[in-house]
Amino acid sequence: MAMVGQRTPRLHSLDGGPLHPDVAMLAAAADAGSIDRRSFLQHASWLGAAVPLGACAAAPGPSNDRLRFVCAVQAISDPALSAWVEASNLYRNVLEFLTEVDADNIVRPALAESWRPSADLRTWTFTLKPGVRWSNGQPLTAADIGHNFDRWLAPGSKSVNRTALAAITGFERLDDRRFALHLARPLCTLAEQLYSPTCAIVHPGFDGTRWTDGPIGTGPYRLTDFQVGRQARFDRRDDYWGPPALLRQIDVIDLGPDVATHVAALAAGQVDMLYRIGVSELDLVERLPAARLLRHPSAMTICMRMKIDQAPFDDIRVRRAIQLAADNAAMLRLGHRGFGILADHTHVSALQPDHGSLAPQARDVREARRLLAAAGFSSGLDLSLVLGNTTGRWEQDVAQILQQNLAEAGIRLALKVLPPTEYWSVWDKVPFGLTSWGHRPLGIMTLDLGYRGGSSWNETGFADPQFDTLLDTAMAVVDPVARRGVMAQAQQRLRDAAVIMQPFWPEKFTAVSPRIRGHVLHPADYFRLERVWLA
Repeated sequence: MAMVGQRTPRLHSLDGGPLHPDVAMLAAAADAGSIDRRSFLQHASWLGAAVPLGACAAAPGPSNDRLRFVCAVQAISDPALSAWVEASNLYRNVLEFLTEVDADNIVRPALAESWRPSADLRTWTFTLKPGVRWSNGQPLTAADIGHNFDRWLAPGSKSVNRTALAAITGFERLDDRRFALHLARPLCTLAEQLYSPTCAIVHPGFDGTRWTDGPIGTGPYRLTDFQVGRQARFDRRDDYWGPPALLRQIDVIDLGPDVATHVAALAAGQVDMLYRIGVSELDLVERLPAARLLRHPSAMTICMRMKIDQAPFDDIRVRRAIQLAADNAAMLRLGHRGFGILADHTHVSALQPDHGSLAPQARDVREARRLLAAAGFSSGLDLSLVLGNTTGRWEQDVAQILQQNLAEAGIRLALKVLPPTEYWSVWDKVPFGLTSWGHRPLGIMTLDLGYRGGSSWNETGFADPQFDTLLDTAMAVVDPVARRGVMAQAQQRLRDAAVIMQPFWPEKFTAVSPRIRGHVLHPADYFRLERVWLA
């Protein structure tokens, strides 16, 4: 059905039925100029509208080429428990998702060919693509999808999906290809959330322990070798149900945490693609003839967060003092060479369409000193910040700037730097830690994961029922303008609680061989390698 709109694109629904009634509201908002075209397309895609693909280079057919991709290879027990994006870039060669969110944050079909939310957003009906088969030859069925929702949402589940998808109260199998999700409250972002790294669809036979032991998947590759800390190998499936992958083989190579080593390997032609580079390598990569620099703005960030049930962070005066003493502009300028945009301790980026605008919070060292004295630390305070440089050495550079900032307020900050893999084992346990958070298309998704009471990834222990209610309200609002108003209230409550310091949103960089084609840098660091080829 054609939609009404003077300047907006003409859309139709993925399942051929009438468009969701809120799409007309979105089109009117776009025509009136209250939302931009990208925001219109993003929100329409949530509601089951088919958004046309942009122009892209014509790909050749399958080849016998091998891609060498530098990325950490860590142990993977259960994709639903994964807390690091690098792991998802391994298992996404073998596993697939119901939906896909592209680099422009548009939701597109993956295993599901369509989704249809009810008018009140409380019932979502999905239809699987026909002919999808697991690598063991079995057909993918709606019952298999139900198995995944059951394990994610079970009372004893340790997956972050348990709280992120807590609105789901029932899974109903309609037939072999169709199922319905019943929700306790409206959730307009459901289709987008199903592309979270923890929502990869696993085979019903998976026991939830060592996924790398002969995994069965619906994806275009088969895992043929896996050595923690060394390499993983994926071979193209000749029996894949969809268009065949372009590369015959993908070798994921773990060269350790030193990014300079990764760049040297790229310069020498020993590898083809890097997972990430930092600002320290930027100038070098720009001069290398054997490297092509890729960069993208992102809602990825770092947060220095405090556990509010542990002294001295159980005193809000201490937390406020730390936040007020932090100089975000200096941390961006000196720690990341100015590549990025300033943040405001709310963990929602102006790049995200649901960002609520707040008045900036000015640095105030005098007030920080007063608060510390009131909390009983008039002679100063000794603290230790734990970090792991999980996204590069620049994390430590930023922490050192913070160290200088806090010293002005009388806080003596020691830095405890762990190896990246060691940090991920304690990231949610240390009293004061620096944690990197990946990009999410929406700020509300990050707030729901990191700050809702009881969430598995709530590393601060923050618990505020009114904040949670605001999240529920925002998730039910399709109108982007109205949602920003609710989000502003939630962001204000989070900033007032002073549980984090969030200095800036760094620009994202990586480097690839000039031979690489078909790769689009995704703001969330997702690598879809089956679409890549070598020129």
